Amino acid sequence: MSETIRGNRTLSGTWAEVWWNGFKVLEISKITAKVTVNREDVQLGLDVDTKITGWKGEGTLSLIKAFTRFEDVRQEIARGHDPRGTIITKLKDPDATGGQTERYQIGNVALSEFGFEYEKGAVVKQEVPFSFTPSDMINLDAVQDV
Repeated sequence: MSETIRGNRTLSGTWAEVWWNGFKVLEISKITAKVTVNREDVQLGLDVDTKITGWKGEGTLSLIKAFTRFEDVRQEIARGHDPRGTIITKLKDPDATGGQTERYQIGNVALSEFGFEYEKGAVVKQEVPFSFTPSDMINLDAVQDV
């Protein structure tokens, strides 16, 4: 393990790329994905500990609007279907240690909200929240300490 980390070795989201169902989303400005562990309190004597009872995944795709995205998904939902998709992320910062790449695949993605907001004199942005099953989140490549 390295004893020091230099600033140029930290990763920058500037180099991130995102795909939705195999199509690159060029106008992505940010993606967040998190897994939350559900816990229930368990009292043992005077101590209160916790027990894992499940976990859930959720996130948001943030776009600078350049295209009409995800309208097909909204229309499928309007027809009574529950379409699911796959997100793949790739972070390949040229300064990453050893030129390594971090990639994730998130399956069983269900988009949660659809809408828009237009404001005069402002770039149009779109936020698309989603949920997923944590067991369908796979780390394809990791940036290792070499």
